[in-house]
Amino acid sequence: MPALNRRQFLAASLGAVGSVAAGTGLGSQLWPLMGREDLVPGRTPELVLPAGAWSPAADRLTFAAVGDTGSGGRQAMAVADRMARGYQDSPYGLVTHLGDLCYYGSVEDRFDDVFTRPMRPLIDAGVAFELAIGNHDGALHHSDASLAEIDAELRLLGTPARHYTTSHGPVDFFYLDSSTPGLFGDDASVQLEWLDDALASSTNQWKVVCMHHPVYSSGAHGSTPGADELLEPLLADRRVDLVLSGHDHHYERTHPVDGVTYVVSGGGCKTTPVRPGRFTAAASSTLQYLHVDVVGDRLTGRSVRADGRVVDRFELRAREGR
Repeated sequence: MPALNRRQFLAASLGAVGSVAAGTGLGSQLWPLMGREDLVPGRTPELVLPAGAWSPAADRLTFAAVGDTGSGGRQAMAVADRMARGYQDSPYGLVTHLGDLCYYGSVEDRFDDVFTRPMRPLIDAGVAFELAIGNHDGALHHSDASLAEIDAELRLLGTPARHYTTSHGPVDFFYLDSSTPGLFGDDASVQLEWLDDALASSTNQWKVVCMHHPVYSSGAHGSTPGADELLEPLLADRRVDLVLSGHDHHYERTHPVDGVTYVVSGGGCKTTPVRPGRFTAAASSTLQYLHVDVVGDRLTGRSVRADGRVVDRFELRAREGR
């Protein structure tokens, strides 16, 4: 039978683990991945949250960050439920989604399952979602099919472009398309020049870059090839405070690298192993999301597991002399 890419045969596996796999030869491709996937249905979070409970201010912001949520299964529901409970305890008006919003099929077909149902309590509370687009169909490259998926995601979430900036209180966010050709292809200079100009023009107290593929990671995919040479010097020169990414399905925080702290928060619905490297300050292979509080020149981050336990807690001070 023709070789299937990961998205195709996982989509084929939904509801067909038994009879379809046995009868079509999918079994030899499917079973090695089953232990890593989130295919068991889950219960939609039932919390009713007070709308607009956060307090906008020029000198403070609370937000959540999570990546790789797109299964619609039991584990994705558990993380989404924990995010809603995090809102109960410390309300926030923004979620920065770090990519891979949808697995196992078309986002047009699965948007309700992978986004609306899990995030319903936050959506109903008026929380905004901003997206750093994911890789779609493996590697870093945009196929025609993945380009269509990306365009659909941007439209469904109301995302303005593949790379863009937003500003919330004391924080400027810079969202990147970290794929090839977006950041690593022949036209990479277009986005890099845009990023350089956007960072140089930022006058806010905090600069946070959001992208799917990690510059530094000790997980299954590892650090993104070429990012240390292409992107890291720009982030350091423009005095970025924090870089958030997903792609690897674990949590990891680096020691500051030339003043920049890098965090992988890709445990939105499934996990893969992580083996801490020389740059690692904290790491865990666990389902989780990141809860961030910014007050003046202090940023406090908490990586929160689906069961509510805190994996890691860190504090940053805003960079001076911008």
